[in-house]
Amino acid sequence: MPTAAPADSTRWIHDPALAHQLSAAVASLLESVQLILKDDYPFSASLEGGGFYTCEQTGLDLAWAPLIETETARLVAEAATDVSPGLFAPELPALIGAIDAQPVPVQQALIRKATARHLARPAVPTPGQITAQVHNTAPPAPTPSP
Repeated sequence: MPTAAPADSTRWIHDPALAHQLSAAVASLLESVQLILKDDYPFSASLEGGGFYTCEQTGLDLAWAPLIETETARLVAEAATDVSPGLFAPELPALIGAIDAQPVPVQQALIRKATARHLARPAVPTPGQITAQVHNTAPPAPTPSP
């Protein structure tokens, strides 16, 4: 039976099994994209439609496909910049274009880096650690101008 669609609920926030299934789908798409990269078939072209294929293979509702593709793109963009762009950040298309312009070995290395980061599960912080983040008085880093 397919999982709940994103529009049906926000169940993944509270459902570790669904969150794990979505995370595994992203890892699977990262692996697939790395394997099909070619000089004339860059990262973004390799990514297109991959979310639907991954959903079909994993039993996820097809409505998750765009989010799986977007999270995959975001992870690779994060690997390229060491800054975590938002899932729907307006600069994400430009970052993906810059990645596409790189030679295939560089694109593959970025995907490997993104995959390693994605698979490294962070520890859940304690309540005290979460509170400490609120009290961090360091000024935010300046944002470079485009």
